[in-house]
Amino acid sequence: MLGVIRHIMKKEFLQVMRDKRMFALIFMAPVLQTLLFGFAIDLDLRAQPALMGDLDQSATSRDLAHAIANNDGFHFVGSVHSHDEAEQAVFSGQASLAVLIPKGFEKDLAQGSAEVQVIMDGSDSNTALRAGQEAEQILNQRAVKLQRQLITQALGARNLAIDHLLPELRIAPRAWFNPQMRTAVYFVPALFGLVLLIITMLLTSMGLTREKEIGTLEQIMVSPIRPIELMIGKTLPFAILGLVDVGFLIAIAGLVFDIPVRGSIFALYFANSLFLMTTLGMGLFISTISATQQQAMLTAFFIILPAIMLSGYVYPIENMPVAAQWLTYVNPMRYIVQLTRGIMVKGASLIDMWPQTVALALLGVAVLTGASMRFHKRNA
Repeated sequence: MLGVIRHIMKKEFLQVMRDKRMFALIFMAPVLQTLLFGFAIDLDLRAQPALMGDLDQSATSRDLAHAIANNDGFHFVGSVHSHDEAEQAVFSGQASLAVLIPKGFEKDLAQGSAEVQVIMDGSDSNTALRAGQEAEQILNQRAVKLQRQLITQALGARNLAIDHLLPELRIAPRAWFNPQMRTAVYFVPALFGLVLLIITMLLTSMGLTREKEIGTLEQIMVSPIRPIELMIGKTLPFAILGLVDVGFLIAIAGLVFDIPVRGSIFALYFANSLFLMTTLGMGLFISTISATQQQAMLTAFFIILPAIMLSGYVYPIENMPVAAQWLTYVNPMRYIVQLTRGIMVKGASLIDMWPQTVALALLGVAVLTGASMRFHKRNA
């Protein structure tokens, strides 16, 4: 049995090396995907194009406009002189945010209350939310500063200490594991599951379907080779190549994005090995229901998109509807994303994350066993 499996694996490796397109897909695609997603996906608020409309033109309004303009999150590309002009600029995409300081701002502020209007492009809800929060934080800081100045002026003649009358609360945030709050630290570790899902599931399903499409599978099945030997010999090479890709991803994460593996390398490989059981099982299952490589590819992509969307890779699972949250419990991507982030970023062990480890192992065994039984039944 071992000799037969070894010969099938040798044939698969030779076929991969001879096929330039498949070789590029296995070794070049993970590198390009990691670099692309790592650099292109950035949720940090940096230099958002903004417009300033100082309709008051007072010393107080100019001071406020200067404070907003000096924030790194905004890059002011021009000024507006009316509400309609600001709305048109945001509508046309000239800016994602416009700040309007109305006429009479300083006078209203002296009387106790003043308003500043912030117009945002809500079509990009994430950027609009972060930009609005940043602008609101700046305005609140300026409001507190102005309040302290006014109270100091009012009580200055009495020589009273303003700090006792209006204490200031300072927040000292501390972000563990990602002090610079870099988006790459959140996204790059999760790419392990994404890359393995696409590469191994797609290649496994297409490899077996190709044998069926060109008619060699029937020839193999009438030979002394048993279905279990064929299945292991066909899938094990892609599992090995998947683990090689894990090494590439670890190197890119550390050298390019400065994200070292804080936990155990063994734990990271073990977690990805459990995940490979599910991807190979799904690839094997797809090959049993597909007659052509095109059908296998379309079926694989039909599975890939929901798996990614329901994994917590981009959107927090807690923000999903309750029904969608229940679906994530049978999604292996959910657990590999949590495990790679925990091991790489937090330095967690498999014991620390035993619920995710056990769940991924159970799913892997169930998927691979079910796919193997179907493959054996279809090809026995």
